[in-house]
Amino acid sequence: MTVPRVVRPLYDFLGTPRGNRLDANVLRYSGHSPYSYLYGLEMSPGRRRATPYRPPLALTTIGRKSGRLHTVGLAYFEFDGEWVLVGSGGGSNVEPHWVRNSRANPAAWVHLHRRTTPVLAEVLDGDAKQPFWTRISKKAPIFDEFQASVDRDIPLVVLRPRGS
Repeated sequence: MTVPRVVRPLYDFLGTPRGNRLDANVLRYSGHSPYSYLYGLEMSPGRRRATPYRPPLALTTIGRKSGRLHTVGLAYFEFDGEWVLVGSGGGSNVEPHWVRNSRANPAAWVHLHRRTTPVLAEVLDGDAKQPFWTRISKKAPIFDEFQASVDRDIPLVVLRPRGS
């Protein structure tokens, strides 16, 4: 099933920088991402979804240069009460801004299921990320393909609730 023609302009708009900001705010306040939902339809043409829709989490970081709050919707993995994010940037050679912001200031907020949790972010590179990377690549082998296609080491960001 592809994105219906009547919804295609919305899907295209949500893929722009302005649309990403709108999608992040909708995700933050409603707990659902219209763009992620429509993207799932686009990636499963002619058949049902391979996996059911799972709302992404909204991560709010503090800008490393501006000091302003930035919210982005991201897919996540949950292990032992911690959220783990993959800083792949969709297989880009450039590290995502939210990872750079997390390196500069680890204080952040997770908005998931209409609840906000203050967290501390720990960016893992190299050997430190291996235990999580092995588990994640079993669940989503696309990240191994991304790692093979880029020149940088794709970091993992572990989000732990503050105070624990």
